Amino acid sequence: MAKFVSETRHMRSTLLLPIVVIAFTLSIQANTEIPIPEKPLQVIEEYCLDCHDEFEQKGDINLEHLAINWADKGERHLWESVYDMAGEGMMPPSDERQPSPEEREALLAWLDSSLLEHTPIGGTLPRRLSAEEYRSTIRHLFDLPDYKLPLGFPKDSEYHGFNNVGKGLVLSPPLMEAYANVAEQIADTIYPPKRTTPPSTTRTAGPNDMVLSFSAGKVVDDALLLVSRGHEIFRSCSWPSRMEIMSSGTYRITVSAAKHKPTWGGPMKLEIRARELTASDRSRADIFRLLKVMDVQSTEPTTITFEADLYEGQTLLFRWMNADMAHDYSKFANHMREWFERDKRWLAAWQRTVFPDGDFSKIRTSVIRGRSGWEYLSEALADPDLDMSRATMDDPLTVKFLEIADSNTGMFNLADILCHYYFTNGPALEFHEATIEGPLKLVDGPREMLAKELQQRFTGTRQPKQSEIAFARETLETFLPKAFRRPVDERTIDTYLGIAERHLAAGNSLDATMHLLVRNILISPRFIYRQISPGELDEYDLANRLSYFLTQAPPDQRLIDLAQKRKLSDPKTLREQAIRLMPRKPTDAMVQSFTGQWLDTNLLPEIMPDPKLKFSEAEIALAKQEVEHFFTEILTQNRPMTDFIDPDFHYTSPQFAKDNYQYPVDLSKGSDYEETRSDIQKLPLDRGGRFGGLLTQSAIMTATANGVDTQPVLRGVWMLENILGMPPPEPPKNVPALTPDTRGATTPRDLLSKHTSDKACYACHQRIDPVGFVFENFDPVGNWREEWPKIDTRIDPTGTLPDGTPIKDITDFKAWLIDNIDHFSQCLSEKLMTYATGRVPNYSERKEIEAIVEANHEHGNGFQDLLLGLIASDTFRAK
Repeated sequence: MAKFVSETRHMRSTLLLPIVVIAFTLSIQANTEIPIPEKPLQVIEEYCLDCHDEFEQKGDINLEHLAINWADKGERHLWESVYDMAGEGMMPPSDERQPSPEEREALLAWLDSSLLEHTPIGGTLPRRLSAEEYRSTIRHLFDLPDYKLPLGFPKDSEYHGFNNVGKGLVLSPPLMEAYANVAEQIADTIYPPKRTTPPSTTRTAGPNDMVLSFSAGKVVDDALLLVSRGHEIFRSCSWPSRMEIMSSGTYRITVSAAKHKPTWGGPMKLEIRARELTASDRSRADIFRLLKVMDVQSTEPTTITFEADLYEGQTLLFRWMNADMAHDYSKFANHMREWFERDKRWLAAWQRTVFPDGDFSKIRTSVIRGRSGWEYLSEALADPDLDMSRATMDDPLTVKFLEIADSNTGMFNLADILCHYYFTNGPALEFHEATIEGPLKLVDGPREMLAKELQQRFTGTRQPKQSEIAFARETLETFLPKAFRRPVDERTIDTYLGIAERHLAAGNSLDATMHLLVRNILISPRFIYRQISPGELDEYDLANRLSYFLTQAPPDQRLIDLAQKRKLSDPKTLREQAIRLMPRKPTDAMVQSFTGQWLDTNLLPEIMPDPKLKFSEAEIALAKQEVEHFFTEILTQNRPMTDFIDPDFHYTSPQFAKDNYQYPVDLSKGSDYEETRSDIQKLPLDRGGRFGGLLTQSAIMTATANGVDTQPVLRGVWMLENILGMPPPEPPKNVPALTPDTRGATTPRDLLSKHTSDKACYACHQRIDPVGFVFENFDPVGNWREEWPKIDTRIDPTGTLPDGTPIKDITDFKAWLIDNIDHFSQCLSEKLMTYATGRVPNYSERKEIEAIVEANHEHGNGFQDLLLGLIASDTFRAK
């Protein structure tokens, strides 16, 4: 272990090397200042310096320059901001003296040409894998599809809305420690420590040591009673609460059980299974390995002893497999029907319990279950005046009861009540005690079997006469190119082979040596970083960029082969591979990761809607799925960009569509949507309505609120940043926060008007407020409303957009965005490029994207075509 710590420290210092090189490189700036031409300089001096000279510096902006050092990224960024603000008419402020159109054009033309000339395409910092990419890479490299990062693994920082941007992917000491821990964890999975047989122990569980959930069991006197044979273990089974197998091995198991008030003469059959403690309590019993079926013949406790293999993390699971009743709607209804036919008083008692008012439309199964339901039923059975007049099989109450009993919802409450009948009257199976002794010997459990399988995939089979070092070299020659995602030279192989030779020479086993190699490879910068080599983006870098962009996984062998043949950079080949790797399902990693970050739907699980909104966790999850299905449909079908805003379809469930989107869908019995009311599906939609499209989907409205109320400014800023691509600047430091103390304001619009009367706020709020208030008709989860809550005042969604277009409501805003769809296309393209390249597009790159957007608009404006155009761009292909 000490040797690994020493080597880990060495590798950590290697990890820091790229950062030092980058910092040194970035510190070397060509100090070449170019004078500002006379006409632009006059415009700046005349209209800008009153607020932005060396002394005033409003917004921390100083434009009092005679020359510009275009090699300085900071200065380029400053003048790019000037271009954006002046080009959009935000500066000078509308209440200040304005330059003439000719003067403004002179300034913009000079800035445009200068920025294009001095802003090179490219500039992504060497970036490590994001946590999502790192996890995915380990899954693919070692064929561990269910691998999860350990709890507490450091989260990535978000930069410009994404967690995979180079500037945000810092390498901190806690992260380096986490990498070392994961490396050891993976090495342990492939080459687990050698096991020794632990001392044999004996553990016993009695009735009070068993798990009781719902009505699965009940302790009566000195026994645990089991009465149901249902499939889900939490309704029919029991297991020890504190009996976990720590070592996979053979154990001696003793179980004691008896009959309880039997009504027939045959044996009661007790299933004994091996249950993984990590498995869900909602798991089906039959997925767990059957160890023994015990025939219980007597009302006196009977004991059996047998030997069976139990694996690490398991315990015993018990189920009475031939019980009278089952928590299974396909069997429960028939069970009750037969009983009703035999016993009319039993039928009448159930009718009164479930329909206390004698009205089959008023059911109380949701409030009665288990013991409380049994008390109601017992009271009815004991009532000498019990109404028997409706105790017939064709009575509407009976028909409705059997309908509930035959459903997969209400049946469970009814069955829980019936369990208590069996607890009281029998028959039931008595569990008395279980004892586990061992391990008697060690056996291979899932961990050991997985290790052998992984070793075979990792190293293959060692030949009989092959030396250990030759075997290690063969493994390295195969594995290193996969781990580093590109070919490796002999020097690299020899470096790792040297580690192996020294470890073997010190007397360590081959397995221990391979364990060390895995750890060292997984903390190498060449594994952790996407690219660290100097120079242009090479074929392998391009393969990595394309693969991680579209699949969030390392490049497959086909991409590596094309890169090796230097064919991937060919435009036709690159397009073919992009189409091959394109996401096709809503569950694909790129769809979920990109939409989750671009549209903030990753935040939805953290939002707790006000209970008054009646918006459940299931509905939050469905809202997120809507976005993912919607995005996938537009991408895979190459639908026009306008369909993002105003489509003729919607992905949702019929029930959600009716409840949240006022969709006229028939959910009545026998309708087309009755059986699929909760399933997400594609539904037709009329264009031009208030609902439909990305903007008004429930997930977006929820993500841009806080679960309790809406804030027009937050929604407005979000829309400008993520839909229109016009992010407002940060508010000035000296502007007070918006507070409820408004001295007479009665609506959010009144409140905001008092806030924006401040001159420092007005310019930005001219853009923010109209696109915020137009969504005020949507409550914190996206339901339509006409009035602001609490004040009963009709919502006023009207406004004027930055270009002077008046809008009355959301349909006007959507129509305007359709007419100006390139704003949205440019915004989405820049988001995609940021996500793909790990850098925010600079001025030259934005101009290239703009040209791609315009060309795509002229040729159908399909979303997939746009994405392929972005992948073919210089911006995508530049390091």
